[in-house]
Amino acid sequence: MTTERKEHLKNFLTEQGAQYQEQQLISFEGYAQPSVRHAPTLSILDHRAVIELAGADTFKFLQGQISSDTSKLNIGQHQQGTVCTPKGRMYSQFTLLKTTEEHALLAMHEGLTEITQTNLGKYTVFFKTKLQQKENLYCIGLSGKDIESSLVAVFGKIPSNNQAIAIDDNGWLMEVAGLCQRYEAWITLESLKRLWSELTEHFAPTNQQHWRLLDIEAVTPALMPAALETYTPQHLNQPSLGSVSFRKGCYTGQEIVARMQNLGQLKSRCYRLSVNESVELEAASKLFNEAGKAIGEVIDCVTENNNTELLAVIRVDAAESNTVQTEAGLSLLCLPLPYEINPKAELQQ
Repeated sequence: MTTERKEHLKNFLTEQGAQYQEQQLISFEGYAQPSVRHAPTLSILDHRAVIELAGADTFKFLQGQISSDTSKLNIGQHQQGTVCTPKGRMYSQFTLLKTTEEHALLAMHEGLTEITQTNLGKYTVFFKTKLQQKENLYCIGLSGKDIESSLVAVFGKIPSNNQAIAIDDNGWLMEVAGLCQRYEAWITLESLKRLWSELTEHFAPTNQQHWRLLDIEAVTPALMPAALETYTPQHLNQPSLGSVSFRKGCYTGQEIVARMQNLGQLKSRCYRLSVNESVELEAASKLFNEAGKAIGEVIDCVTENNNTELLAVIRVDAAESNTVQTEAGLSLLCLPLPYEINPKAELQQ
């Protein structure tokens, strides 16, 4: 995200009562904050950005580069995907939306956009497609229990499964996996301004932290800049979350990713951990077992109401024995995954 782009959003949100600290959105004045985790909430996802691919060969190009199967997408449908190095290590992870037969949008952590454009751009010269950041699109998250009627009140209808709906001329609303109802909107600032009063009648505005906490709760890890080229898709549970097709054919890194899946012997994967204390753990912080041996790293960490929850890639045996500690010796509780890990079944995707 460019500084100018962020400033446009910040200026508007400040007018709506947003409080910033060191350029980070902290809270909103004048609005009741979410009383419980699954209360209706509008999260400003200012850590996400959107890249556009445009051209006659867009989906032919993507099919040879990304882990998901673009041939399964109709216009207006979306899927999760990753891009890997030849060694099968992820340098990008995103939500892919097919907007026309020649146009695609990829939303990801803003810290991944530069490397994604640089690496994919090396190959676009051989195809009729171009990459550029979609500067006029911002991301927001809408979440909570029983929010269908609120969404209909604002947007007229709601999306389902992997079918997105259009917002005005340039925006999109789509359903997101979670333990409560979740929807992500890619929206222009003009549309956000127009819809703000309606949205905040139904949803309490807050910062990105709430959305990240819902990601942690659902164990839907997002690749962070601190983990570039560190993990295979399996480390972040991507096959279990539908981000990898093992039947689509070749793409960059496919041989390594497929071999790991066929062996079914992954020693580490992503888990949700928690502790009833306020703890600051940066992404890539090491975690240890009771013997003091490093067994993994933090992916993301959020503290709320003196409780800390995190996603971490840790050894499976440490997760199963629940012997995970911070460097300071604080024990973390490893929670069950909310979905099944089944490598053999995933090979049929």
